[in-house]
Amino acid sequence: MLLLAMSCLQSRTQDAAFDELARHDVDGLQLTPGNLPSPGFRARIAGFDGTTRLHHGFAWELYRQRVYDGCGNLQLREPGRSVHPPRALPHAGAEPSVADPVAWLRGVAPCDPLLETMYPGYVLGCGAELELAMDLGVRLAVDVSHLHLQRTAGVLSSAVERRLREYSRVEEIHVSANDGRSDRHALLQRDTPGLDWARARLGDLPVVLESYWHRLGFDEQRRQLDLLRGGGVAHR
Repeated sequence: MLLLAMSCLQSRTQDAAFDELARHDVDGLQLTPGNLPSPGFRARIAGFDGTTRLHHGFAWELYRQRVYDGCGNLQLREPGRSVHPPRALPHAGAEPSVADPVAWLRGVAPCDPLLETMYPGYVLGCGAELELAMDLGVRLAVDVSHLHLQRTAGVLSSAVERRLREYSRVEEIHVSANDGRSDRHALLQRDTPGLDWARARLGDLPVVLESYWHRLGFDEQRRQLDLLRGGGVAHR
């Protein structure tokens, strides 16, 4: 199942992003935070015949909503909403952070959230925490670009990544590219790490393409989709 994330056109209005992305031959859209609210957006897309999935702090009438309170307690609990885990201390930013990622994971696991794999600086940002999450039976949304950042940082082993690819509670896959240094949401290339695995899971899992498309025309966007499906050529 191939979905496009609204974050492909982040900072546009909800209406504009949805209308442009929905033109493509995809199975649905993932509704993400970061688009300017459009009055009546929820009612307007009620007749959309594709799948819609919610991600992180998406809200129908807000730019984004809080996912955690100031102590890192999860506030949004819809079963199909994937969320980023909180930051791990030390962290100087405004996002909620937790001092003990292991204790946080053990505490949140009984709530059965769908947690996205992250990169160093967040909970689930290293192989040891991914192993714990799998031991606890946590539902996971695997972001292949975040795994690339973990590998580059030397905190994810091949053995843990193999286990993750075979884990039965992977329920969503996110796909974009980066340079191994930062989460750039760059365009896909033929050698994008994790692309082969994401492509192989299109038949049984929601695979969400979330590269930034702000400068691409329709045909260039379509070539990115073709690349994910297994054909076409990479954008240069």
